[in-house]
Amino acid sequence: ARLIFCVEGRASISSCSSSLHVLQALLWSSIPLASRFAPFRNRPEYDLITRTAAYLEHSGFYFGPMDADEAHALLSEQPQGTFLVRDSTRPDVFFTLSYHSTQGPTSVRIELRDLRFGLAGSHKTFSCLFALLEYYRDSPKRSLRRPYRGAAPQGLQQLGRLAVVRAFGRDAVDRLPVSVVVRDYIHKFPFRI
Repeated sequence: ARLIFCVEGRASISSCSSSLHVLQALLWSSIPLASRFAPFRNRPEYDLITRTAAYLEHSGFYFGPMDADEAHALLSEQPQGTFLVRDSTRPDVFFTLSYHSTQGPTSVRIELRDLRFGLAGSHKTFSCLFALLEYYRDSPKRSLRRPYRGAAPQGLQQLGRLAVVRAFGRDAVDRLPVSVVVRDYIHKFPFRI
């Protein structure tokens, strides 16, 4: 079989007679996210998860490789509706949403189906993970109310970015009379969460 796979700036593998696992190890070892996530099915999935992970890194409520017990311990002391996002412990799922529900802390898988994010057990999907979070935060049930960003208060820059995005919307950021540095900072996490 002949396989061609290109990653920007990396050599391509044009043929392989070894097992699929060896091939995956070669391909994914050159991709930084491979150590944190399951193998990607295709390049669009890789691009979507890479972009989402970059946004999550700037969100303040992403806790990476944390298990359910740790997440639940953090959330048990928080008000109902407080949530965080973490890496899933399941190899076939990228992220998990942990939140303080009416019954206490709980976790639900964030599934990726046809390049759309959805919660396990729900048919509702979104092109962006943050659209999913905003939907459940703004829904009448208000299952999600506020992200858990740790014990330290948010910095003035983070609060300013949030205020700008809430006031003008993410689509208006490029039209604002602000410096390129400020604009770039806002673009690193242009969501109302």
